[in-house]
Amino acid sequence: MMRSALARAGAVASACAALAACSSTSDDCGASCATTWPSPAAVAPGSGPVVRDQAQLSAGLLAATDLPGDFTAVPPRRAGNDTAVPADAPTDPADCARLLTPIAQQWPGSAAAASVQFAGPSFATIDIDAASYPDTALAAAFDSLQSRPRRCTSYTGDDAGVRIDYRTAPLDQPPVGDAGSAFTLTATSEGLTLTSATSLVQVGNTLVQVVVTAPEEVDPGVLADLTAAQVRKLRG
Repeated sequence: MMRSALARAGAVASACAALAACSSTSDDCGASCATTWPSPAAVAPGSGPVVRDQAQLSAGLLAATDLPGDFTAVPPRRAGNDTAVPADAPTDPADCARLLTPIAQQWPGSAAAASVQFAGPSFATIDIDAASYPDTALAAAFDSLQSRPRRCTSYTGDDAGVRIDYRTAPLDQPPVGDAGSAFTLTATSEGLTLTSATSLVQVGNTLVQVVVTAPEEVDPGVLADLTAAQVRKLRG
């Protein structure tokens, strides 16, 4: 997700440089420079039925009409189908490459999974994915999702010989859903900086990941509003 965003932004670097809000150094990270991680959130007992139908889970995700501004739905960005997404681009440590990938890819055993992607102005993107787990796998999946950004606080990637420096940091968000946590991922490469603000939320037996990416620091309030709207739609 972050690699593909960097690839798209890199293709239009001159346009990005003209944006006043576009960051140019990894030190310009504002609130995302925080380094003290809170204790991981404890998963709540599973409630409600496990969603086993992909179409049903997809219907519970936000649509373009639910989003602010000029965001439009785009086809899923899958490695091998989109030249902007490098397949298996390595990271060091290798496990950090799974950060921000769909939940069902990060932890197997889901009963159903679905995702939606949106593109907006100034190269901003919104990625939302969800996976529903039976009670026996729910806690392990949620714990794994929370542990990865804590392990991958600083790592590097290589995209066709181009180095990318990544850094994660905790992000304070209002409580929503049955349990949740949030973090930022900052990627810097050849003078370009992109920030992804990410929330991980439990809604019954469904885990949801909401990611807002932009070539500037993401307003935490935007992520909070999107996450709250997503929780309401799943519950509704």
